[in-house]
Amino acid sequence: MTKSILSPIVVILLFAASLLASTSLFSQSADPHAGCDHATKAVADPHAGHDHEKEAPADPHAGHDHATEAAADPHAGHDHASETSADPHAGHDHSSHANSGKMKIDDLFKPSCEHGIKMIDCDECRYEMGAVKVTPKTESMLKTVKLSQAASKKEITFRGELGYDNQRFRTVTSKVPGVITTLAVRRGDRVEEGLLLATIESSELSHQALELRKLSAELELTQKKLAREELLYNKKVGAMEAVQEARAARDLKLLEIKCSRERLAMFGLSAAEIAAIVAGRSEAAQKGLLKIVAPIHGSIVDVHANIGSAINEQQPILDIVDIRQLRAAGQIMEADIATVLSELKKGSINGFITTQASPGMLYPVKAVSADTAIKATTRTLEIQLTVKNGDELLRPGMFIEGTLQIGADQQKPMLPATAILEDDGSSFVFIKYNDSLYLRRDITVESRQGDAVIVGSGIEEGTEVVVEGAFLLKSDILRGKMGAGCAH
Repeated sequence: MTKSILSPIVVILLFAASLLASTSLFSQSADPHAGCDHATKAVADPHAGHDHEKEAPADPHAGHDHATEAAADPHAGHDHASETSADPHAGHDHSSHANSGKMKIDDLFKPSCEHGIKMIDCDECRYEMGAVKVTPKTESMLKTVKLSQAASKKEITFRGELGYDNQRFRTVTSKVPGVITTLAVRRGDRVEEGLLLATIESSELSHQALELRKLSAELELTQKKLAREELLYNKKVGAMEAVQEARAARDLKLLEIKCSRERLAMFGLSAAEIAAIVAGRSEAAQKGLLKIVAPIHGSIVDVHANIGSAINEQQPILDIVDIRQLRAAGQIMEADIATVLSELKKGSINGFITTQASPGMLYPVKAVSADTAIKATTRTLEIQLTVKNGDELLRPGMFIEGTLQIGADQQKPMLPATAILEDDGSSFVFIKYNDSLYLRRDITVESRQGDAVIVGSGIEEGTEVVVEGAFLLKSDILRGKMGAGCAH
């Protein structure tokens, strides 16, 4: 019974002892440094020498070089720097068609485009070959001529300047001293011959008009006296001496009247105006009012006086010039002097001039004379030319460029100037290939003669060339430059 009671107690005691032992063991294991004298000897620290303040928390990617390692790129292996969007014209060398105007016509029909057809047949690519397909409506707006031979002459070029023709220039003056009472024109006004320009009040004119009136009256008296003396002489009651004296007095008055008339004519009065003074019907002249009228058709280029200005005899009032014909001074190069002088001996030389103000217009001229010496500074010979200017578009002072046509006529291929088009300094025309297809052909221009052009090369004689409406075709083939069509 005693053993049975002790057994549970022994078991409890053993359990308690084991529990205490376990607690003591855990307590010692919690501090690995327990029982050690840290003041005298430090236990080796596996982290000695490490700065834990700068130590970063554990990184799951430690050991990987993220600076050089890139994330997986689905486009890896592709060169995106050089890769561009798909070009429907890729692989098509457009530069090879830049001179299509110089290609042989047969060669224009050989190249194919990226659309799988001949370029000449492709509505999108045809213009690159300098070809234009027209509708019947467009064709009706075009006019063509065949390139043919025409007479032409050797040409000598020159430069110069326009000036007034001194034979068509007038300085209007007063022929009597006086005061300007009216001035009817201003600078730049156009006037016709006989138009009133100004009125001058002159005491000298008034005196001369009254003197003529007086002499006319005295003449009547002398004529009556002569008639009476002749009557008395015929009746044998008068002397011949009296008749002679009366006749002399009459002749003197006639002479004085003639001198007075001529003086008034010098003042600018017409015969009708003088007759009116004699008849006593010209109050204006007797008051000394002189009318100044335009001597020629032209324009007022300068005004030298104003209303109220006192002027002397022959003092200029204004200048008038007729510019419907001008003169020009042209400079001939030394190498051409002999040719020009030789031709001038035969007569005037025909030519044409153009100006920067009207570059597309040609004006006919004639070289009529040359200076006797060349200019030492420019080594050129100045020639004088007459210039027709019926529409008055030319003005003195304009710089000109021109050509003189010299020598016998020569046959050369010629076209109207309207057929020639320009593109980046190159000249070209359009030729008719068939009723609906027109082709660009580059040409060289040898020279220009008036409104015609001498063709140097590029097309053959007999070729049908567009001379009117060519700009319609030009706008089509140059659409690439204007941003239309495909951007190449």
